[in-house]
Amino acid sequence: MVMQWFKDVDWRLALGLPPKRRFTSRELARVQSDAMSPTVRVSAALNVALPVGLALAFFFDAETLPLAAVLVAFSVAVTGTAVLAWRDPGRRLVMALYWVVPLLAATATGVLHKINHYPRHTLMVLWGEMMVGTLALWFCIVWRHHHLESRLRELDERERAIEMARRLAAAQLEPHFLFNTLASLQHWVDSADGRAAPFLRSLTGYLRATLPMFDRPLQPLGAELEVVRRYLEVMQLRLGSRLQWSIDLDEGLEAVQVPPGALLTLVENAIEHGVEPQLRGGTVQVRGRAEADRHQLQVIDNGAGPIGVPADGQGLANVRQRLQLAFGPSANLTLAQADDGGCIATMTWTSPTT
Repeated sequence: MVMQWFKDVDWRLALGLPPKRRFTSRELARVQSDAMSPTVRVSAALNVALPVGLALAFFFDAETLPLAAVLVAFSVAVTGTAVLAWRDPGRRLVMALYWVVPLLAATATGVLHKINHYPRHTLMVLWGEMMVGTLALWFCIVWRHHHLESRLRELDERERAIEMARRLAAAQLEPHFLFNTLASLQHWVDSADGRAAPFLRSLTGYLRATLPMFDRPLQPLGAELEVVRRYLEVMQLRLGSRLQWSIDLDEGLEAVQVPPGALLTLVENAIEHGVEPQLRGGTVQVRGRAEADRHQLQVIDNGAGPIGVPADGQGLANVRQRLQLAFGPSANLTLAQADDGGCIATMTWTSPTT
């Protein structure tokens, strides 16, 4: 019992030592950006300003001015180390400064005391301030370390959930679409309908393009469009004149990376909810626009619109999650009512800079 209790204690934390783990550059890039938030900047400024004010209040004469200089230098060094720890708490420079800064400050104070014989209470105030600053630095390093570990675990769990959803989507492959398509194909073969051969070629092309694409987290939009074209060809053979479709993309957009199946899901929804329920059929338009590194894909149909249709079904929720996982919180998927009563599904994202 005692030995187990002894093993359960994190002795590094209990003894005031920083955590040992070092984060890789890839891990740090996943959980934070280079820009510091205004809150962190203000906190760093206050941690310098308060000791400076204390130094001016208590060490204001010529005799104690060296002590004030040591306190200010210590505060600046501790705050700078805390800022470095905020970016990377396991950095070797941070670990070195954690020990070196307090040691140098205490040594400088001791040397000044030997030279000028300062009163004991003055040294106690100064050493107390340095102890508080050192503890604050330790807390900053430990808290940031635990925060990054927690964030990495959260991202790992999120990626596993998205991976499961991706594999589920690959396994499903719209079974209703396949069953209905195969039933139409069987009928045309039995009746020697001339549409059977091109129908089978389009279906084979769709399956050949679809199956491999779920093995990768991102793929060029051109590869995704190949799947979408094959799907629309199959659906047009099934629906005949009830379906009209078009694809209009800005030049160069086909090389942009997208989550596999994202655009296909929007087109499938447009067919299922916008075209098939109408006896007269409808149109599906795929549009792609690019402005600098900001990209937009739209799927527009002239059906009944998004009213009464679940906006966050499994397919759309999966697309939204995968967009944000791949491109960050600025990526989004929205549904809106078109001017003619149809639905406009819009994906927007910013490609990461290399």
